[in-house]
Amino acid sequence: MRRQRRFVLLNWLRILANKLFPESVANAYSYNDMEEAMEDWLEIYADLPWWCESCHNKTLNLGATIASEFARLITIEFESEVTGSKRADFLQEQYERLLKQLRIKLEAACAVGGIMFKPYVRKGVILPDCITQDKFIPIEYSNGIITAAIFFDQQVKGKAYYTRIEKQTYSYENKSHTIESHFFVSSNPDNIGSEIKPENFDSKMWAGIDPYIVINDVDRPLFAFWKVPFANHIESDSPLGVSVYSRAIKLLNEADLQWDRYLWEFEGGELAVDAGEEVLRQRPGEKSLETASTRDRLFRKINIDSDSNSDKSFYEVFNPNLRDENYARGLNEILRRIEWNCSLAYGTLSNPQNVDKTAEEIKASKQRSYTAVSDMQSSLEAVLEDYIYACNAMADACNLSPSGEYEVSFNWGDGVLEDKDKEQAIQLNEVNSGIRKKTDYLKWRYGVDDKQATEMLPERGVQSFFNEGGA
Repeated sequence: MRRQRRFVLLNWLRILANKLFPESVANAYSYNDMEEAMEDWLEIYADLPWWCESCHNKTLNLGATIASEFARLITIEFESEVTGSKRADFLQEQYERLLKQLRIKLEAACAVGGIMFKPYVRKGVILPDCITQDKFIPIEYSNGIITAAIFFDQQVKGKAYYTRIEKQTYSYENKSHTIESHFFVSSNPDNIGSEIKPENFDSKMWAGIDPYIVINDVDRPLFAFWKVPFANHIESDSPLGVSVYSRAIKLLNEADLQWDRYLWEFEGGELAVDAGEEVLRQRPGEKSLETASTRDRLFRKINIDSDSNSDKSFYEVFNPNLRDENYARGLNEILRRIEWNCSLAYGTLSNPQNVDKTAEEIKASKQRSYTAVSDMQSSLEAVLEDYIYACNAMADACNLSPSGEYEVSFNWGDGVLEDKDKEQAIQLNEVNSGIRKKTDYLKWRYGVDDKQATEMLPERGVQSFFNEGGA
């Protein structure tokens, strides 16, 4: 039912967009397979996969775990700054608004396959609009870069439903970016209602927005789309990305089924006593039977014909040997296959204590994870530069701050692959071997500049960082 409602909503939005922009939508590419895949990915992320009933709703929620882990690895040591002028200072303030929510937004993007970062101006500041790829329609793209898209935004104020339909188009030929908006208000969420001007809204949410804006002299679209840098095996011609767990859907299903079996082994193997009715006594005023002192779940009543010549009552303890270790090993192996298919290092989901791995296996799995995360960071860096460029273009168009040059720095760190303790030992050995300056080590270790590193050195010479009793 939930999936049907989502498809109805998406079709409704397409019909509306077709009425407003008939030529654009008519020429847009159809992504039926991608839309269905995104529905699966989103349901898995929400811990409501299509196999829920098969495993009695006992799932591991691995989709959200995998997406969250990738978002964490991408941003774990991430630092970025805009510098160089007063304009750069202004851009840094706007950029910070995106950076504060970047990790959370990336988690959703990793789950569904991609996200659009779209800046917009309100009351003299630039705010980020972060839209996952299931909530907009790409209508034009060139060399894998989306150049035109239709966006939807609906907000509720009191009993009124406000809907904004926005089409953004970039022209390489004219070097211009066009933003065309239409606004609607309705008393019913299933009805678009009537189109009105933004200044006529009871709410001030979109007041002052020009319904038609053209920004000239720009060399790229004024939105930035990041997608998971994996090949799209669902629709190779689509400009959209795929979920980080798109290659492990069947394995996620098997993991949940195995987890259900594992839990059932404990439930089905619970200690129990099968007893005849004569062993149990009746509660006063009730029809049910119980023993004198025990938990109800322990005893199971067995109605059998007892031998009149026998003075023994039927009484048998049910206490089977559990096979939990076998089920756990099976689950762990499935988790290892999921890690492999999702480009995660062994031990991210599986239990590293229960898997025998050689040093080469560990190194290879870490390298695979490092490569995947590095690709994500590289592509995200380019997207963030595009976002800052869009903010700068809007600052020019709206005269938000004095013009000026700016530079963007990025530091992603190397914590995904490197062991900091081992790296520190290597650096210290290089210092003691005389092939690295002590000030260079201090700069690396404490993040200080040349002057601060020099001031940190002892007044008297030190022969070794391990032995500070030098002459």
